[in-house]
Amino acid sequence: MRATRTRRATVPADLSPYRCRSLFRLVFSLLVVALGVVVFASPPGVWAQTSPQTLKRLLQKYQLAPQDLGYHLFRLTDGRVFDTYDADTPRIPASTTKLMTARAAFEILGADYRFETRLLITGKVHKPTLHGDLYLVGGGDPTLSTNDLQGFVDALKAIGMTRVKGRFLFDEGFLTTTQEINPKQPVAAAYNPSVSALSLNYNRVHLRWRGKPGAQNFQTWLRSPADGIFLPVAGVSTGLIPRGRQSDDPFILDRGSRDHWLLSRQLPARGLKELPIRRAPGKVAAALFRTYCLQRGIALPQPQAAPAPVNARLLYAHYSKPLTEILGGMLRHSNNLSAELIGLVTSRVLGERPLSIADSAALLADWYQRRLPHTDWTGFVSANHSGLSSRSRHSPRHLAAIIHTGATATGQTGLDGSEALPPLLTLLPHPEWKKNWAELGEKVWAKSGTMSYADGLTGVLTTRTGHQLGFALLLTDFARRAAFDTARNAEKVQTPPEARAWTARAKAFERALLSHWRRSY
Repeated sequence: MRATRTRRATVPADLSPYRCRSLFRLVFSLLVVALGVVVFASPPGVWAQTSPQTLKRLLQKYQLAPQDLGYHLFRLTDGRVFDTYDADTPRIPASTTKLMTARAAFEILGADYRFETRLLITGKVHKPTLHGDLYLVGGGDPTLSTNDLQGFVDALKAIGMTRVKGRFLFDEGFLTTTQEINPKQPVAAAYNPSVSALSLNYNRVHLRWRGKPGAQNFQTWLRSPADGIFLPVAGVSTGLIPRGRQSDDPFILDRGSRDHWLLSRQLPARGLKELPIRRAPGKVAAALFRTYCLQRGIALPQPQAAPAPVNARLLYAHYSKPLTEILGGMLRHSNNLSAELIGLVTSRVLGERPLSIADSAALLADWYQRRLPHTDWTGFVSANHSGLSSRSRHSPRHLAAIIHTGATATGQTGLDGSEALPPLLTLLPHPEWKKNWAELGEKVWAKSGTMSYADGLTGVLTTRTGHQLGFALLLTDFARRAAFDTARNAEKVQTPPEARAWTARAKAFERALLSHWRRSY
């Protein structure tokens, strides 16, 4: 009995099969916990990943190809990657570029920067005559409107001036003037106007007509788009497309040094069209100011272009709203002229001389590469500041880096109400489709971008579990976009039905993927 008990005592009781399984489970659980700590604590690496099956299902549902897609999803606080797919392939960013422009302007110009438009004089005023010259000097204000001109007119009235014996001149030399943002875009597209340091009403004009074109009672009016102020626009005119000239577009720009729009004889009996100012934006703005002055009893000579001399005296300065308000409007309404002017002024301050749109965009791209040296900028191309170009190329990882620095620059993060959203990211709008997507509701702040066969969404998402995630999502069908660019007629405004259908599917895919992320993380 004693020997038997001794032999049993040499077999440890905790090595029984049941005890071994318990010990194994305990060790395994500790390893899992430790591994989880390592995963969350270590900087690089993907924490989770959308399954290939889920992606395949979504892509098939919305008839998109896997090679069309790239995205990057990361935690806003520390940049930890939650999900990523082909994030390093540069794609067409479209208007998501505007977030990049806003980020650079926010840091370089400052949140309180205000654009300045000045009225200068030389000589002296002997009531009611200015014996000298009057200068209207642009400072790149993207929001300058007809209504803002009242302050300039009031300043002239205040000194008792009703006429100028010298000259009336305008100076748009602060920036380089360009006839259009992208010459490959439709000529009559109001979203593709000229760009000037003296831009008024977003360089757009309202054309109204009444009567059948070509009939004796046919009339047209060109007015400034302003609140309660109806001013005819000098320097822009209309005519009819000559008989026999073929055009698929009802509005075409005739040749010449001024904007002369030719209208189709097939237009309806009445209508309204917003047209871009193309040929001489500074001169049109100055002429509109002259018209306003005439309405208020102040006679000015015809405007001429000339740089203001250094000895000219300041009579009045109009200051825009702070940059943060202008950026918010630019991101919300995706205004291309605003983006270009903001980008051009930013590069002007950074480089101290006016640049072309392409050179200005390249300078800000270089600034980003120096600002974020640890980001791989391979393939990064910015053709302009608005994204209105199929030549631009940004990868999701590029955009993610810009979002992340925008979130961490002030040391503020969080979207759940307990912590403030970083100032730049508060300017992001909720996507337009939120009203039709109750599950996402107010949980997405993002800038969208849309071109034919290119679509994107980049911004911030709050998940159900409270994670604040930055994301950059881009879709591009390169083959179809290349064919579209090759076949594009600059006079055509209408997007082909197949391109519109592709865009609708792309946006539906974006909604579905964001909804999946919100539920999963």
